[in-house]
Amino acid sequence: MTYFVTGATGFIGRHLVAELLKREGTIHVLVREGSRGKLDALVQRFGAEDGRIVPVTGDLSKPGLGVEGFDEKIDHLFHLAAVYDVEADEEASERANVGHEARRRVRQRARRRALPPHQLDRGGG
Repeated sequence: MTYFVTGATGFIGRHLVAELLKREGTIHVLVREGSRGKLDALVQRFGAEDGRIVPVTGDLSKPGLGVEGFDEKIDHLFHLAAVYDVEADEEASERANVGHEARRRVRQRARRRALPPHQLDRGGG
């Protein structure tokens, strides 16, 4: 089984990743370049075996999630990414969070990859 998770370093996401580690398979995690340290710390904290959690550099605010050269087969997509910053302006929050544009980008990527329709989207709509 292969998983793709957005928001893996967040509160809900890290709990999901912990549960997925109890199952067989590889967990691909969308991560911004600037957040790689948070993911590395999470992998270390979980004591995950090499290759169980695989970083995929990208950005929710970009077309195709900003991901290039990723062609792994994905069985399950979990979309949990969000920015919880009360200081962020509305435009930045919409762009970074699970707003309509971010959800649309995730759904487009899922459709292009022929993923089954059981996507988890904590944002509603």
